[in-house]
Amino acid sequence: MILKYLWPLFAFLYPFAVFPGLPTHPGVVLVKHAFVLAFLLVGAFLEMLAHPQARLRDLLLLPRRLPAQPALALLLLLALVMVLAALLSPERAVALTGSLADYTDGLGWGLMMLGVALLVYLRTREDPETPRRVAQGLVLGGSLLSLLALWEVLTGRPIFYPLASPADLPTVTFPQKGHLSGYFVLAAGAALGLRSPWGLFLGALGVGLAFNRAGLLALGLLAFLALLRAPRYGLVAALSLALGVGAGMAVVRLSAQGPVQGGGAVRQVADASTFLNRLFYWKAALGGIAARPLLGWGGGVFEHRWPAHLSQEDLEAFLRAEFGYRDATLVGVGGAPGGDPIFLLRHPDGNLTVLRVYSFRAHNQFLEVALKWGLLGLGLYLALLFLALRGLPQLHPAATGLFALHVFFLFWFAIPEGEGALWALWGAALGQGALAWGRVGLGRGG
Repeated sequence: MILKYLWPLFAFLYPFAVFPGLPTHPGVVLVKHAFVLAFLLVGAFLEMLAHPQARLRDLLLLPRRLPAQPALALLLLLALVMVLAALLSPERAVALTGSLADYTDGLGWGLMMLGVALLVYLRTREDPETPRRVAQGLVLGGSLLSLLALWEVLTGRPIFYPLASPADLPTVTFPQKGHLSGYFVLAAGAALGLRSPWGLFLGALGVGLAFNRAGLLALGLLAFLALLRAPRYGLVAALSLALGVGAGMAVVRLSAQGPVQGGGAVRQVADASTFLNRLFYWKAALGGIAARPLLGWGGGVFEHRWPAHLSQEDLEAFLRAEFGYRDATLVGVGGAPGGDPIFLLRHPDGNLTVLRVYSFRAHNQFLEVALKWGLLGLGLYLALLFLALRGLPQLHPAATGLFALHVFFLFWFAIPEGEGALWALWGAALGQGALAWGRVGLGRGG
């Protein structure tokens, strides 16, 4: 009974796993580490109790099972690539433990994410209802998150991050509203497969509250998918999504942070400046991938080295566009070994500005994966995604959730605030795909 609801509970609670007295992003990441580790230990222990006949020597038979279980083989291969990428990284300590800025992307964290996917995958093969329950837990958590986001926008007061200004809201337990929007996309995608109009509406409401273009694109393709695969239900889904987004945008415009009362704090959805800035991120990322194509840099390492992959002109254009130094000239780039890059800028009046840039990210999940684990890691990641999306034509909730989020990931990237729920849903999708293709469960001789 506990195993039946363990991973749905994990998916529901995951976005709320924070320490109230520590409202910082690094603090949240550390809490997520502890939260995931606790569920992994409990989940592994309960699986051992559920299979008392299993012995350690059964691991010797594992290679025989891998050809019949491609998802399991890919998860283990990706874990191996992660280990090699970290051990061969030019900054091994960072790759092992995570970014010096906030502990993200370390080897330990990556292996824990694969552990979550693996345990949910194994549970799904024993209990085919697991994907639906995990999706239900995720949608319930995402819906509650959306209601909290609505409260933040209406009141102009943050719930968790006390220094967030009304223009920054909603954030709830996320570092900024862009990443929060990604979680709403994931929840809306799962809600589509669950055929839950209220889940779709609340997920879309959150995207509308965040005014996020990538989120709108993901919801649009989600509605198109529903209309394509189930036209009658697709009309209901498209209407729910449109009403949710419209309601969210209307609330923002009528709230204290809207353009009438708040002096134009709402960014125009049609504003292309953020997309143009991303071109610099992508160019630097492609240079980094070309420099270490096979196994990448390891997690958290490239954020110290990205300036070397942009020209002087590109760096100046990037700093002007991203930080507003429109008339400054880049004098030099420096920084301690393994530390964040520091830029020295000269203004027309002769004054100098020292600018430190930390936590550089490619703003594209696929480029991020290639930077961390190389093209080998990206190939395995895409293979796992392909297997997980096999339920997309049937609108299975785990597959629709992954599809929506990876559309969003064309312009964003995974962070610990949402990764645990993502990999739990991914494991469920892998297990469901294996069952749909006639694979034999572990408890039945497979």
